[in-house]
Amino acid sequence: MENYPILAQKYIIPNNDNITHLNFGKYYNWALKHINKIQIEDFVTGNKSEVPLTFYPIAKNIRTTSSYMAKNILEHKPSFINNYARQDEPHFWSNTLNRGNWYPWLWARGRISDNYSNFDGWQYYFDSYTSNHQKLDIVISDNNIKILEPPENLKLFFIHLACIKYTFQLNIKYIKLMDSYKSQMQWPDSNKILAVQIRRGETCTKDGKKTDREFFNLEEYIEKIQTMIDNNKYEYIYISTDSNEEIDKIKLIKPEWKLLYLPIDRTKFFRMIDEAPMITNTHAIPQDLEDSCRLYPESIPFIVDSGLADLYFISQCQGYISTISVSEFSRCGWYLQMATQAQLCPYINLNSRPLDMNFRDILLLL
Repeated sequence: MENYPILAQKYIIPNNDNITHLNFGKYYNWALKHINKIQIEDFVTGNKSEVPLTFYPIAKNIRTTSSYMAKNILEHKPSFINNYARQDEPHFWSNTLNRGNWYPWLWARGRISDNYSNFDGWQYYFDSYTSNHQKLDIVISDNNIKILEPPENLKLFFIHLACIKYTFQLNIKYIKLMDSYKSQMQWPDSNKILAVQIRRGETCTKDGKKTDREFFNLEEYIEKIQTMIDNNKYEYIYISTDSNEEIDKIKLIKPEWKLLYLPIDRTKFFRMIDEAPMITNTHAIPQDLEDSCRLYPESIPFIVDSGLADLYFISQCQGYISTISVSEFSRCGWYLQMATQAQLCPYINLNSRPLDMNFRDILLLL
C-alpha cells in the first residue's frame, strides 16, 4: 500500500514493517464502523439515496452498487435498491443495442415472475439492501477491537472495501449453496489457500491464438503460482476458471499440487466463436455475455450461480493471481478477498496496465 493510489503489479511478501500493512485492519475497522453507523443506524432517519443495477454481468452489479454506496457514504446517506438503472442504460440497452426493454433486470429473468422490480431481482440472491441485511462485524485482533481513522487519501479505498463487504451478503439460499460446494470440494480449514483466476471462455479461443485482451498461457500461470507458493507456503490452490482443459493440464504438470475448483459443468459457459459465419478473413468474435443470456435466458441460473460461487470462494482465500487491472470480475474478486480477509493479501496482477486507483473504474465503478 505504500504506493497508493498506484499499487504495485506484485505484492508477493507482506511487509510487516510497512505502516499501512500493519494498520490495514484498523483502517478497515474504522470504515466498517462508519458504514454501520450510516447504513444500519441512520437508515430510518437518514436522507437515503438509491443505488442502481446494471445489465452488465453480476460482478459488475456488485461493484456498481457498492461503488454508488461508497459515494453515498461520503455524503452521509444510507443506500437502498428499488428500480433504478445506471444513467442512460435503459436507453442504451433498447435504442443503441436494440435489445428491447431494459426492465426487468436481466439477471433475474426466468427465476421469478416477469413483473418484478430491481429490488425483487436483487433479493433473489442477496440480503444486502433488504430488511435482512446484517451489521458488519468489526475485525478482532488479539482479542482487542482496534480502530484507527485512515489518512484522507486512503479513506475512499477502505470505505469501498466496507461497502463491497456489505453488498456481498448472500441470502440463506445461496449460503446453503456455498456450503454444498464446500462439502463437495472438501474445502480445507486452512488460512493458506491461493486463488487463481484463469479466464478463457468468451474472451479467447481454447488455443489462445485469438483473444480480445492480453493473453497469458498456462505456463505463465504455473510460474506465478510457484512463486507465490515459495514465498507464502500456500497449501491449496483454488482454480477459478471456465475451462476444464486448464484444470486437467495443471493436474498433469503439477500432480503434487492440491487443487480446489467448483464441481460444475463448464461446458455450459459461452465460448468465443472461432470464425464469423459467411465472412472471410475475420477475427474471432468475443461472446457478449449479457446479450447471450438475453437470447438464452435458460443460461442465466448457471452463469449467475457459478459467478457468485467463484467470487465467494476467491474471497475465502488468502492470496490471488489474476488479470486484476483489466478484468472487472477479477477485480471484484480481489476487493472481496481483501474485504473478507481484512488485509492486503499477497497478489500478482498479470496485466501490464497498472493498478492506478485514479484511473476510471479501477476503484469505483460508477
